[in-house]
This record gives sequence, C-alpha cells and structure tokens, in this order.
Amino acid sequence: MNWLGAYFQPSLLAAKPYKIDAPQGITIKLDQNESPWDWPVQLKDKILARLKNLEWNRYPESMAASLAEILAQYVGVKPECLITSPGSNHLISLILDALGRRLPGKVVIARPSFALFESHCHYAGIPFESWDLDENLCYQRERLPALPDGSLVVFASPNNPTGTGLPKAEFRALLKEFPKVLFLADEAYYEFDDEPYTDLLGEFSNLLILRTLSKTMGAAGVRLGYAIGSPELISLLTKLRLPYLLNHFTMEAARVMLTDPDMKEFVARNIENARSERERVFKGLQSIDCNGMKVINSKANFLLMRWPNQADTDRVYKALVAQGILLRNVSGGPGLKGCLRVSIGTAQENDAFLKVMRSL
Repeated sequence: MNWLGAYFQPSLLAAKPYKIDAPQGITIKLDQNESPWDWPVQLKDKILARLKNLEWNRYPESMAASLAEILAQYVGVKPECLITSPGSNHLISLILDALGRRLPGKVVIARPSFALFESHCHYAGIPFESWDLDENLCYQRERLPALPDGSLVVFASPNNPTGTGLPKAEFRALLKEFPKVLFLADEAYYEFDDEPYTDLLGEFSNLLILRTLSKTMGAAGVRLGYAIGSPELISLLTKLRLPYLLNHFTMEAARVMLTDPDMKEFVARNIENARSERERVFKGLQSIDCNGMKVINSKANFLLMRWPNQADTDRVYKALVAQGILLRNVSGGPGLKGCLRVSIGTAQENDAFLKVMRSL
C-alpha cells in the first residue's frame, strides 16, 4: 500500500474518515437532526404511482432543470439562481473544490461548525483559517480573521451543532464591508429560525446560500439539496455539476413534496413540533443539575449540552445508549470538548430522554 500513498494528498492520508456511531439496541434515535415522523402513506403512494409510469431503462433528466424551476418557485428565486444536488453535502465538496484551491485570498471556516467543512478541506488539501466562536458559541465580528479580497468565508446559521446563528443585520453588514469576499452560508435549518437570508441575494452578489430538504421536510432519505446565488456564480458551478445526479425517485418525490397540500401540513407540523419541543426540552435540561452541564439555546431542531469534564460527557452518553437512546457525541470536534448534541424528537421521545437525564 505504500506506493499508493503517492497518489493522494498527505492531508487525506492523515485525515480521519467520516464516522457515525451505530450502537445496537437503540429504540430512540436523537442523533442526526431528522424529522421524528415518516411521510404520510398517501404521499408515498402518489410518488410510487408516478414512478411506476416512468421508463426506468431511460436516464433521468440530465440537469434536473424542470425540478429546479419548481424548487425555485418554492424558494422564491429565479431558476437560474439555483443548482440542485443529491444532498447539500455534495454541494459542499463541489463548492470547496471549485473555489478553495486557487483563491487569491484565503478560506475561512467557522469553528465549531458542521464537521464536513473542515474535513473536506483536509481531504482535498485546501488550507484554511478558523473563525472561532466565542465562549457562548456565538459569532463575533472581531473574531473574524483578516479577509483580503478574493477570500471565501464558510459558516452555518443556525449553526450545527451549536444551534446559534448570525443575525441577518450583522450578516448584511459583513456582506457590505467585504464586497469582494464570497460568503457561503449553510442554512440547512433555516425554517426553524425567523431570519432566513434569501432576500439578501437581491442586495449582494457575494453571497451563496446552501440548503437541504432533509430537515423540515423529513426528506433525509430522498437526498436533495440546493444552493442559491447570483446567476453568474450558479452558471459557473453548474459547469462542474455532473449530469444525471438526481434519479427518478428523488425527482418525483421532490415534485410531490414541493406541491402537494398534504406535504404543507406535514412540514408545518414538523416546524411547530421542533420549536415548541425545543423550548420545553431546553427548560427541562436547564432544571437538571448534572455535574456542571450547560445547555446552549438553539434556533434549530437540536440542542447542545456541554460539560466541563469530558469524563462526565462520556458517562452520560454511555448511560443514554444503555437505555436505548442515541445522541450525537460531538466532543471530538474542534472547539467541542465535553459536548453532546440531542435532536428534538416527538414529545414521547423527549420525555424519555429527559427522564434518563434526571436520573443521572
């Protein structure tokens, strides 16, 4: 194997692979920020009927242009301002590969944030600096590194896994202050917040927004993400997007979920549950005395818990797994020592989680 190493970036050889814990005996899954409910059967039946009438021996639409039109109408932008992909993860790698290798400036990534931002840079050998959040895991302008023209800033709002966000007014000020710096804003959880950045696209060309349908629409298994930006930027990124990325199932499922009235009710239920239960679980955790645990308030469908001692974090994680409850142990990530992230589930799942936490 030694000779194969010459073909790869040294940073890739040294990097750790993406890994998700999958212990046995889990009955309550609160680790991946998914919707706690599957789609209604009538919606699935509509999609299956549409799939049955397609010719499976034929390729799907090469660039999914007709779906992009429907999605653009849903989002409120022009179709030429939008690019689709099989999940937002794919677009993260495409954008970083396209923009991060030959920048006249630098790549800056918020820390802590979604792990794939940093890990892909390690895999691809893309150097970067960090925009470190403050002690309360919030964004602060003064912590942002110097940004020469031609830089790329990558961040998420609401941020995963902290749940904190960059207020729109502060972001608008950054876009105005750095007109020749491109900002990539990951808004995977924007529907759970009250300040989406969509309207900023009409004011600024140095903004690229990344989103997914996995969260509020409960479509994690459908695999559909998208980015929105200026027509010029999207046109260039589209040149790098491989054809036939979206299969028949993804496209038909997306058409139904974006237009069907039953889906609107399902999505509204997801959002309301996440917001109301998030507040209830937050208050419940705040009332628990668990070895100095601190809970970070959130604008997404999850909460972050932090302990001053990593041993207490590991003990709580193992105790929850022993009771069949799986959280995400993010304590190995940069700036996340002592942290566990819990997704907001159904009221019953959240009650079970809080019950175990009170017993520890």
